[in-house]
Amino acid sequence: MDSITPTGPDAESRAVAARERHWHQFEQAPGFICIQNGPDHVYQFANEAYRRLVGQRELIGRSVRDAMPDIYGQGFYERLDDVYATGERFRADAVAVSMARTPGGPLEERFVDLVYEPVIDDNGRIVGVFTQGHDVTEAVHAQRRVRTSDERFRVFAQCMPSHVWSSRPDGHIEWFNGRTYAYTGYEPGTLYGDEWAQTVHPDDRARAVAAWSHAVDTGEPYRIQFRIRRADGIYRSFLVRADPVRNADGCIEHWVGIDTDVDDEKRLGAELVTLNATLEQQVADRTRELMKSEAALRQSQKMEAMGQLTGGVAHDFNNLLTPIIGSLDMLVRRGVGTERERRLIDGALQSADRAKTLVQRLLAFARRQPLQAVPVDLRVLIDGMAALIGSTVGPSIEVRVDLAADLPPVSADANQLEMAILNLGVNARDAMPDGGTLTIAATRESVKAGHRSGLKLGHYVRLSVADTGSGMDEATRARAVEPFFSTKGIGKGTGLGLSMVHGLVAQLGGGLTIISEPGGGTEVELWLPISFGLVEDGEIVTPIACEPVVSRGCVLLVDDEELVRLATADMLSDLGYDVVEAKSAEQALSLIADGLVFGLMVTDHLMPGMNGVELARHVRVERPTLPILIVSGYAEAEGIASDLPRLTKPFRTAELALRIAALA
Repeated sequence: MDSITPTGPDAESRAVAARERHWHQFEQAPGFICIQNGPDHVYQFANEAYRRLVGQRELIGRSVRDAMPDIYGQGFYERLDDVYATGERFRADAVAVSMARTPGGPLEERFVDLVYEPVIDDNGRIVGVFTQGHDVTEAVHAQRRVRTSDERFRVFAQCMPSHVWSSRPDGHIEWFNGRTYAYTGYEPGTLYGDEWAQTVHPDDRARAVAAWSHAVDTGEPYRIQFRIRRADGIYRSFLVRADPVRNADGCIEHWVGIDTDVDDEKRLGAELVTLNATLEQQVADRTRELMKSEAALRQSQKMEAMGQLTGGVAHDFNNLLTPIIGSLDMLVRRGVGTERERRLIDGALQSADRAKTLVQRLLAFARRQPLQAVPVDLRVLIDGMAALIGSTVGPSIEVRVDLAADLPPVSADANQLEMAILNLGVNARDAMPDGGTLTIAATRESVKAGHRSGLKLGHYVRLSVADTGSGMDEATRARAVEPFFSTKGIGKGTGLGLSMVHGLVAQLGGGLTIISEPGGGTEVELWLPISFGLVEDGEIVTPIACEPVVSRGCVLLVDDEELVRLATADMLSDLGYDVVEAKSAEQALSLIADGLVFGLMVTDHLMPGMNGVELARHVRVERPTLPILIVSGYAEAEGIASDLPRLTKPFRTAELALRIAALA
């Protein structure tokens, strides 16, 4: 029990103080007490009275069989085993036990009143045995002496600390020792006959008298516990024992009784039960907390593993989609084929674009989406999306926009944030099949300790998308951001929408919270970090038309994926560049060392051996002003430095042209 630590410093101090108080009380108890744990009955505690009884032995941490081999064959081991196995209480009075009370000394016969109590935890399991009792050797010897000399018994009994008394065979009390009168405050020589019952607590009196009458009528030993009034009027619990003294013919000559104060043991036993219950509850609470923490850790590890797997798969899909989208885009721009064939090509390109969007959601969920976080004006962004949101949700849904006038810019990727808002709008539309209201609001908020978002302290912009739809119950809300979890039914959703939004805001350094209840609509809050930079106007560049172009010089193209490299080379050729291809960073460095003259380098990021960022660093040592464009499916752990322009796979020729134009 000492190994259990209460939760919190105050609770721990109180528990320690309580335990010390209880152990001190156990130590000072007049009866002997010990606690033994487990099936081997290993001593955990033994008070001074117990140590006096068994002699000076090393007890704590040893089993009873090891510590007290001299009581072998007297039945005590077996009784302990029975109590631990069955949970049934064992009690015996004036049990004889032979033991050596000094190391290596002779065996002595002692008599004890003994109780074995099973110690049971809150789960109903027996975990040990609580032993209490009294050394009644002197009393037993006194009873023996009484058989031969009543006067000698009375003289001896006057010196005993317990209440000692005797009665005639018919149960009429005829003598009490001086200790009894001193305790109760009655005049010596009184309390004869039935007067003793006046010292018993009124609630216990009838039971005590009835039990005494039964003992006298049957000749059975009198064993009962009741409260006796002290001279100052306070009642204390006593264990009252009386045995008949018989002559050689078996007839009862008189009764001898001993009353032992057990109030401390009774109170300590109750406090021990309460303390054990409290400590067991604390252990149970800590166990539940640990189980919750372990479940959260397992969920976190599962999500991280899924994120790694998803990110890797998405990266491979981007490499596959890049040549597909690039080739289809080239066919569209060149107007290849009949009208029917061009419709088929357009359909294939639309499907490829949808696949690109799905991959972006996967990357956002995995938090591996390459983001270009810049200061974004939410008012401008949402105003620019208003028409798109309205057409997406349909005429049966009213769209309301409520943006605070003093909104600071947020740090975000504008394109990804637009996709997140549009995704939340689609979710809201699906939750309101019969129409309703969609509200997009934004305010500046301060996050303090214990905030529902779980974010670190600071200032954020709270962007919320709320609907008046069907809402979610607690179980659904708890799983809402899990990947592939959807309430829309088979074929009506990917289950990646909210997980994508959650991954996006987490990658930006913000958070996502959901407020919803069945029938009460749903509000999704995006907590976005505030940016202290200046918002720049985006430059609009028209797509590249398929027209003859003049040579723009040489570009060094580096990519380990042959299909991606070929598709990118075709796009660069269409843009008027002479393309020199390299399938690795090492081959590119070799071409440069051989004197290759080029004015632009386009390189993949993830490649065996040296990656694109490392290649760019090598090249810029000699040519610090060379325009370099990094092409990547997603950012690895080391990331891509902000001073290196990046193009996300998959891309079309127009997107490639825009990014190259921005390098000038």
